Amino acid sequence: MLKRNIKKFDVVSIGGATSDFMFYSGEGELISTNNLTKQKLLAFEYGAKIIADKLYPTYGGGAANTAVAFARLGLKTGIICQVGWDEEGRKAVENLKKHRVDSSLIKYDKHNLTAFSMILTVKGAENEHIVFAHRGASDTLSNKDLQLDKIASDWLYISSLPKINWAGIMASVIKTKSKIAWNPGNAQLQQLAKMGKYLPKVKLFLLNKDEALEFKKLKDIKGLIKYIRGLGPEIVVITDGSAGAYVYDGHKYYFMKALKVKSVDTVGVGDAFSSAFTGALIYGKNIKTALSWGIKNSASVIGKVGAQNGLLDKRRLAQR
Repeated sequence: MLKRNIKKFDVVSIGGATSDFMFYSGEGELISTNNLTKQKLLAFEYGAKIIADKLYPTYGGGAANTAVAFARLGLKTGIICQVGWDEEGRKAVENLKKHRVDSSLIKYDKHNLTAFSMILTVKGAENEHIVFAHRGASDTLSNKDLQLDKIASDWLYISSLPKINWAGIMASVIKTKSKIAWNPGNAQLQQLAKMGKYLPKVKLFLLNKDEALEFKKLKDIKGLIKYIRGLGPEIVVITDGSAGAYVYDGHKYYFMKALKVKSVDTVGVGDAFSSAFTGALIYGKNIKTALSWGIKNSASVIGKVGAQNGLLDKRRLAQR
């Protein structure tokens, strides 16, 4: 029996919520730098005045994007994040409420501004983007702000966490009875040794290929995903952009090709895939179905402006 005043959720997203401005430019040149990771640089002429062809105000952040996605799937969804005591924070929270995400666990920081990103998408460069981010209030979230004793959630979805406080947050998360899905950010990937102590408690570990290669430089994707699974998580997912996505659960390897769609921009594509994949597991679907949901959701988002506009509901994801 749940204690009184304990809120019950299917899933709670933990991480960041941002106010974003997306702008597009036809200028810039892609330069390849690494054959293994396919890493590229986007170059502009030094001192040049770059023209923004279009500008869109949107919302983002790993926790916000996935929370909206989960809510759209029909799941009872909460979010734990921190915004500033400012107009942008108010708008970000209102956006979450509009999408039926429970906002009661959101914290407010009166000393720092709401996290803010400027996202540059370059036309003719596979519509890839570069993010200029100020983490602001998101970077002050700590384990003291989680209020995990006030909720009961079947799943906790962890996205990018503050550089200073992330280990404390994870230490609190793994003490819960919730299943844990973890899509780590750069701050966590810079401290792989410290990450290792939490991985055996993780049900679902989601990475893109570049992030996975931080653990071990292997060209063989099966060897790479098997190595990471050996670190402790039950299910490992590695996405590889337009190639598709790989999964390994310790018994079987899975792969599904990405859908070929017209790309508007790639903002939020990873969050769209990860949330749909996780959502399928929450609904008790198998890995093959989860892959299908993830591929469809990411394909839909890549065809829309912003990280949240193309997110699909459960009915559309289940269609063949």
